[in-house]
Amino acid sequence: MNPSAGGFLSRGWPYLALAVFAAGFAVRLLLTGDRVPALKHALHGTRKVFVGGKRWAAVWLALAGAHAIGLIFPRLVCAWTAVPWRLLALELIGFAVGLGVLAACLRSAWLHLRRPGRDGWSLLADGADAAFLSLLIVSAVSGLLTAALHRWGSQWAAVTVAPYAASLAHGRPTPAFVEQLPLLVRLHLFAALAAIAVFPASRLALVPLVLAHRALGAAGRALAAAAQPPRAWARRKLGALVWPDAEIRWVVRPTAEAARRPAGPSPAWWQQLRGEGAAAKQSGNKAV
Repeated sequence: MNPSAGGFLSRGWPYLALAVFAAGFAVRLLLTGDRVPALKHALHGTRKVFVGGKRWAAVWLALAGAHAIGLIFPRLVCAWTAVPWRLLALELIGFAVGLGVLAACLRSAWLHLRRPGRDGWSLLADGADAAFLSLLIVSAVSGLLTAALHRWGSQWAAVTVAPYAASLAHGRPTPAFVEQLPLLVRLHLFAALAAIAVFPASRLALVPLVLAHRALGAAGRALAAAAQPPRAWARRKLGALVWPDAEIRWVVRPTAEAARRPAGPSPAWWQQLRGEGAAAKQSGNKAV
């Protein structure tokens, strides 16, 4: 492999894939702000194609949990695999999970191909789904081949892939951990990162999009409720300083006759002088 290309794949490609993922998800989140009901309506079909029932969901959770443990707790994995029978058991369990993931990917690809070309058909969405599923299949197949041809991967991955992921997280990538690994391992890593980059454009992104819109809506309501007391205080206290009611005389320009009258209720001597008090007593009403 070209050294410059290999350096980019081990140094820049992980960050580029994560940047594309973040930008794509943010753009989709902004564009779907007024289409949340449509997203919820399409969520059932998305789960049926990409996730499946509880058994398929358990396979995906097992895969995510196994990778998370291997990357976050490499010393624990090394301690567990120090005993031969534990190492063999872990390898068999990992291979079984890989087979389940490959079966789930093939099932999703078959259901995707059988989708009718109507009811919201989109060439862009179908292309993104096809690319995402293809990358998942490549990642699953390369992972299974790695487990079959390069045995005890759970042990050597803890001292190569896990430190490499830690170096990426710290912003100081160390390509030496993965540059000498077999081609299948590097293909597995590349396909997995590429699938992450394509994920926001796929229909599977509807699941986190709906959750994100719900979280933003709940946060907005919480902020509005928290801002209500200081807003009321500002209107009551600060508003009086800016626009004091005691100094307000007229909201609109008064007429010439009304301008000659004193502001507020007429005093008693003015009512008597104009005869309003007597007229009010005769009519049985109070003078105003």
